[in-house]
Parts: sequence; C-alpha cells; structure tokens
Amino acid sequence: MKNAKPFLLITGFLGAGKTTLLRRLLHELNPRNIQADVILNDFSNADIDVASLNPSLLSSVEPLAAGCACCESLDELVQLCRKASIGKGDLLLVELNGTADPLVLLETFTLMENRLAFFPRYQVCVVDARYWGKRDEFEILERRQLETAGFFYITHKNEVSEVQLKRVKKSVKMASSNSKEADLEILLDILSKEIRSRKNLTDEAMPSSNTFSSIGSKQQHLKDAAHKLSHRFTGCHFPLPEKVENKAMQRLMNSLPPWVLRAKALVSILDKPEYRWLFEKVGTELIQNPIPIYELPDTPSSLMCIGPKLAPDKIKKLVELEFGVLTPK
Repeated sequence: MKNAKPFLLITGFLGAGKTTLLRRLLHELNPRNIQADVILNDFSNADIDVASLNPSLLSSVEPLAAGCACCESLDELVQLCRKASIGKGDLLLVELNGTADPLVLLETFTLMENRLAFFPRYQVCVVDARYWGKRDEFEILERRQLETAGFFYITHKNEVSEVQLKRVKKSVKMASSNSKEADLEILLDILSKEIRSRKNLTDEAMPSSNTFSSIGSKQQHLKDAAHKLSHRFTGCHFPLPEKVENKAMQRLMNSLPPWVLRAKALVSILDKPEYRWLFEKVGTELIQNPIPIYELPDTPSSLMCIGPKLAPDKIKKLVELEFGVLTPK
C-alpha cells in the first residue's frame, strides 16, 4: 500500500456529536499543517452539514445523502473514497449518518484494500453520555455503530453525574471490549504521527492486516435485526420563510414532538444577516447556539426532520402555526 493515506471513520447515533467532532478535528489539524479530504454522509440533505464546515480548513469535501450508506449508496461512497485517495489531502475523514450500519462498509474496505489506498484505517464511535443505553428498541443499532470501533469518544460528559459517567464507560467497554476511550488530543496525535511517518513507509514495512476487524458476510448483516432498524428511519422537509426571528425559530424547534429524533433548519436570522444559520435539535434538546453556514446561498430555507415514526402532517401544522401557510420554492 505505497502512498496510502490514513483514514478515520466517524460513527455514532443521531445527534451524538459526530459533525461537532469533525469540525474540531479540522480546526486543530490546520495549525499542524494537515488538511483532510472529507466525505460527509447525512440522511437527507448532506449539503447543509457540508456548508457548516469552514472550507479553508480542509482539502476537499463531498456530500453523500443516504440513510444507510452501506446499501443503496455504497457504490457512490466507494467512488468518493477512490477520488479522495488520489486527492491532495493528507488523510480522509468519513462521517456516517446517525442511522447507518457501518459493518458492510468496513467489510468493503477490507475486500477492496488494494484499490482503496488508505492505511491505517481507524474508526471512532461518538457516544452521547446522556442517552447511551436509553435508545429503547434502537439500542442495538447504536451498539452496532460502536462494536467495530477501535476508539470511542464520549460527548456531554459535563451534563451527567460522575456516577452515571462511570456507568456509561463501563457499559461501552462491555459492548466493545477492544475499544479504547479517546479524547480530541489522542485522535489528533495518532493521525499526526501517521501522516508524518507515511512517507517513510514502504510496502514491506506496512502491516498486511486490516485495522478493522473481520466482520462476516454482507448478506448476513443485511438480514440481521440491527441492520433492519437502520432502514426504519425516514425523513421529511418543510419550507420555511427566508428570514425569521431567532425567537420564532427556537419556538418552532422546541415544539417538535419527541418522535422527531433529529431536526435541522436552515434559515436567515433578521438581526444576524452576515450568515445563514443552522438550527439543530436532538430528541427534546434544542442546541442553543445556531451554526453559521458558509455556503448554500441559493438553497431554500427549510426544516428537515428524521425519525422512525414521523407524522409529516402534524409537523406541517406546527410550522404553519408559527409562520403561516408556506409553499416550496
């Protein structure tokens, strides 16, 4: 695998903090003179999260809209990875959406490692300390996203008690005994060292084994319960006014029912015209600080909701109560 680049796969459930981790990695890699190629997979409109990344901090970025990237969009994802393998970036960062089952993707990288020039291949699973073990029927899907990861990265640690945090760490270790906890500095050091040493490695010096574990046949995993859960999620879009008041947008996001597990809204705020803004909600929690969007000036303002049992008519009524009847542009 001469000239192979390091690869980091970021997995984790809806709203765990994967894109936030991605932004932090890009921000901290920049002063180390390291730039990444990025593939960002989201359930519906990946362009919105892509536009939340500062373009000056990365080499290239490709959106991939797909619910389960290991199924209907696997070929597209592989082609994007092959493109990145010959790109200018020092490494490849891939973020899977929060409903995806990563197992078939990891198997594909193993089978195609001679055509996908990435080594070592790491996986980090982002775990939200507030909700780990509380996903009800979707707990097995979240565990699937963790079980092949070499590292786990815990978010929202300061929002739970020390006793609860210890329980979360113990449960995570039991779910994936080969995983190690990593903070931002650990991930940065690992990636930086690999990139610095890459030019000195030869094919003979490279280990032949894959960093990812062996994971069995594709057909087996397409039939199991965890994988089937990944296909239970749906998404829907609703138009929003081009410019809104910040308080009105927060009211709408807070009014969304709990069966909307993830919500994102792209709008312009009347008193903050310098950017467009991304509002986000995870379950019942509204993320308080909207994120500035650097691009997408022509993308219509809209609300996107994700969940396993969506009722679009009910969400539409909530939008109309706040902003009146709107029609898509």
